[in-house]
Order: sequence, then C-alpha cells, then structure tokens
Amino acid sequence: MDQSRTDRLDRALELLRAGKGEEASVLLAAILTREPDNERAWHTLSYALEDRERQIYALQRVLKINPQNRAAGSRLRKLTMPAIPPAAPVPEDRGAPDREVHAPEPRPSLPPKRPLPPSQPAAKGPGYSSQVWGARPVAVAAVPSAKILPFPGTAPMPAVTHSRWHWFRIRAGLAWHRLKMDWAVFAQSRLAILGILLLLLFGAMAIAHPILINTVWPRGIYDPVTGFDMAIFPHPASPGPGHLLGTDTLGRDVLSMLLAATTPTFILGLTAALATAVVGTAMSVTAAYFRGMVDTIITNVADVFLLFPAPVIMVIIGARFRDLGPVPLGLIYGFVTGAGATALVMRAHALQVVSRPYMEAAKVAGGGAVHIITKHLLPAMLPLAALQMMIAVTGAVVADGFISFFGLTRTASNWGTLIYDAFVYADISTAAGATWHMLLPAALCFSLFAMGFYLVSRGLHRVASPTIREEQAVA
Repeated sequence: MDQSRTDRLDRALELLRAGKGEEASVLLAAILTREPDNERAWHTLSYALEDRERQIYALQRVLKINPQNRAAGSRLRKLTMPAIPPAAPVPEDRGAPDREVHAPEPRPSLPPKRPLPPSQPAAKGPGYSSQVWGARPVAVAAVPSAKILPFPGTAPMPAVTHSRWHWFRIRAGLAWHRLKMDWAVFAQSRLAILGILLLLLFGAMAIAHPILINTVWPRGIYDPVTGFDMAIFPHPASPGPGHLLGTDTLGRDVLSMLLAATTPTFILGLTAALATAVVGTAMSVTAAYFRGMVDTIITNVADVFLLFPAPVIMVIIGARFRDLGPVPLGLIYGFVTGAGATALVMRAHALQVVSRPYMEAAKVAGGGAVHIITKHLLPAMLPLAALQMMIAVTGAVVADGFISFFGLTRTASNWGTLIYDAFVYADISTAAGATWHMLLPAALCFSLFAMGFYLVSRGLHRVASPTIREEQAVA
C-alpha cells in the first residue's frame, strides 16, 4: 500500500514537471482523501494550486502536521509577507560640492531562485535534503529528484486542454485503484468469499431453469405450474432418477419449482436493496451536509418510519393486494427500510465524513455543494450503502416468504409458496412424512440465501469500517 502511495506521489510530481497542475491536483486530492495527514501530499498540492489563498491553506496544513518543515515555513512567510514599497530616492547632497561622487559598481546578476519540489526520501541517510524536511544539512545536488520545476508562480505555464476521454481515463484509473484496495480488505475474510460463492450458486440456479425447460426438460412434465408426470403414481413421489427432488402432491417436479422460484426471489431482493441504498443514502447525505432545519426534519421522518417494521407492512400489503409482483414489493420494503433505520445509521457515518479534513479542503478550494457531495461525500458512503443493501435483501426475502407461507399467494411463486403448498396438501398425501422432500429444499434455500448475503455484508463491513482499515494498515 505504501509503494502504491509513493507511486502516485511520484506521478503527481511528473505531472507538475510537465506543467499539468490540474491533473496533479486530482491525484493529490485522491491521496488526501485516504490520508488527510500526508505531509508530502499537502506540500506538493501547495505547488499544484494556482490560487494564493489555497496555497497558503495547504502550507498551513503542512506546518500543522510537521512544524519543523523549513521549506513550507519559508514559502508560507513569503506568501503572507506584505508587499514592500519601493525605496524613496536619496536626495542630492548639496553641502559638499567638491566631493567626488562615484557610481556603485554593478554586481553580476544571478538567476532567480526557484523552489524545490517536496520530495520525500526513503530514509534519513545520504542524499537527504534538509531544505524540505528539516534534516541535517546536505547539499541539494545530492538529491536525485531535486530538479527545478515549472511550478505555478515561478514561470508562465502554457494553457493545457484535455479531452473528456482523458479525464475519464484518470478518474477510471483512480476508481479501479480504490476498488483493488477495497477488494484486498474484503478478500481477507474467508466467510465473505464463501458468501460470494453461495450467491453465485443461486445466480446459476436462476439462469439454469429457463435453459433446462427450453432444451432438456419436457415442458409438459417439468413446467413449475402445470407440469405432471403421468409415468409416476401416486404423487407425491420421493426423489428418484427422473426427479432429483421428487414431485409434490399435484405431480409437479420439486426441483423445477425450486429453480423457477429463484428468479423472483433475486428480483425482489435486488429491488429492495437498491431502493434501500438510494433512499437511505439520499436522506443521510442531505441531513449531514446541510444540517440545521433540514437535518431535524429528515431525522424526525426517519424516526417515524422506524416505528413501522417493514416485514409487518409487507404482510399487510400482501394481504390487501395479492397480485403484486416482486418489484413493487421490493420497492415498498426498500423505501420503508431506507427511510427508517438505514437513514439513521448512514447519517451518523455521513457526519463523520463531513468533519474530515479533506472535506474542509474541498470547501476552501471553492467546491460547491453538488461537487462536494458527488465527488467526496458519496464515494465515502458507498461501502456502508452496500452493507445496508445486503442486510435489506435478507429482510425482504424472508418477509416475502412469510407472505406466501401465510397463504397470501400471488402470481409469482417463491420458496415460501413451496412451503405453503407442502403444508396445505399434506393431508392429501397417502404416506406419512411424504412432504419433507418439499419442505427441506425450500427451507435450505431460504437459509443459505440469507446466509450468503449476511456473509457478504460482513466483508463489506470490513471495507466500510475505518477502524478495521487502520488496524490492517498498521499491521
């Protein structure tokens, strides 16, 4: 991680040497987002900025981190020093007309001094420059990277224009780098990897059913609604070669019903997850950034929604509107959950993000509310939003299963429908305990599906928790 940070700082210096101060500012802003106390990044940013007030702020942050930084202190004094008026001309001495006046000999003009880039050595040893970091005096020529750079204010810089594709590549590179860092933290949890494997298994089940029903399985036998195998009598039948999970009391293949119910479950869970993340993030970010009356109103609204449990509301709506599909139910669950507990949890995290130093630096740099929210606040909220999404999926799927289990059936079947049918048609069965091959697969799917999202949420919690990330960085 330290090597990657050094590479980005070196890249920023290369951009400054090439006269690309804006691109260097983008890279440095990304570094300061992760490391607000990076002395070298603040020092380099003071050279990349063109506005004098912003340069002063960056240098003040350097001295706050390291008061012994002589280079930053000297440059800050020069920037804050008031302009010295030109000296008044010396009046002619008329009292000694016979004294011969000699003009002063001209001194050879020296080239103007230019500031050195703040380069950080690997360790205090030979070649360490005290002009930047305040170590023992060593000749500047001993530092290989100490070159005269065309920093703003020392030489006129040519106007540089870049295409949108160029800026897109820079931002995409920064996003990809951050994704790799988050994945490195996420992958350290083996349980989180197991959760991803479980979700991939259920994704394969959702994809496999339409393929099997259109290519391998005869629709008249394996259709999840109207299928019936006339070669088997009586029904329900135990698991066998033709029906791996057996058939139910109506002669339908249990495996086909299980696979067909996976797709509506996924649609319901993902819809609830997205609605939860969007509503919760929007309310929390708005409340944390604007504060005041806006924060009070949003917090009170969240408290009201917190009093209405989303599963109970879904059961009531499912009893009244029995033909609702997975998408409307997912939106209802996501809105109620996102506007309640999720908004309160994410608001607390958003308040911490707003109080960080780089948010203050963005305001000083002239960023507006929309720019700061979209470029700085929302990216910091994404890991926690993903965590809330995983939790919402589990609650939505279980609540939908309860609706079907209570007999409030709808046009779209799910795993709760299978359990309901197993109990309803249990009395029709001629053999005792013949419905267990219908109950167990659906119950296991509920448990494993919820466990998969829960394990993924544990991994996302590692990514979203700054305490865990700091402990891993120290280790």
